[in-house]
Amino acid sequence: MSRAMKFTHLDTKDVETTESYFFDQYLGARIDSGNESNEGYDLILELGRDEDWYDHNWSAVKQNDLKYDEDVNQYIILTLADLANPQSLSLINKYLVNLDSDIGQEAVSFDDCAKKYLAYKVNADFLLLNLGLLNPDSNLMGDAYFDKGETYYYSAAASLKAIKGGRSGLSDVMEKLSERFGKYVEILRAMKNRHENYFSFHIQIPDSELKRFEHELSVEAAKRHPPPSS
Repeated sequence: MSRAMKFTHLDTKDVETTESYFFDQYLGARIDSGNESNEGYDLILELGRDEDWYDHNWSAVKQNDLKYDEDVNQYIILTLADLANPQSLSLINKYLVNLDSDIGQEAVSFDDCAKKYLAYKVNADFLLLNLGLLNPDSNLMGDAYFDKGETYYYSAAASLKAIKGGRSGLSDVMEKLSERFGKYVEILRAMKNRHENYFSFHIQIPDSELKRFEHELSVEAAKRHPPPSS
């Protein structure tokens, strides 16, 4: 769960939270790119229906539910806000693989559905944000890796349903991201093209938190670049 962090705009010196900032930017990009929320969702599809109707039309009801994506908006906004939160680093480093690797090859050996869920979720989120917003060549990449992102979110949803014993609000979000992964990448690309730099935040981090963050970075750097043998 994202923890809202306050930051200062370097140009205006206005103080804002990361969540409110990404809320405005992401929804603005949806509107500007012609991808308004809940397209095709029928608010009255299920009104006045009895249980027998639900039983016979469960597939149509689920497909209608999946077109509602205000919850996806919230999920993506919180995920973006987490990028500015140093507490997210340890979880990302634990499960993240590089772009050309497959987390599924590692996750298949996990005997804990919670670990599988986190592994797929972390890597699906990375693909979504990397392909849409963070990669300097995102506008030139087309639909490369879209199938991998779809698979990761689908696997995250399946693992979460195994934990919960069925559907939940979050597993539905994962399914929506799986079904329309490319759409949300394109929205993030539109968001990127509206603004020069999303991560020039000036955030007041407590000294103790900053030291812990620096220690984690140094440990991770040492793992990836071991000192030469004497």
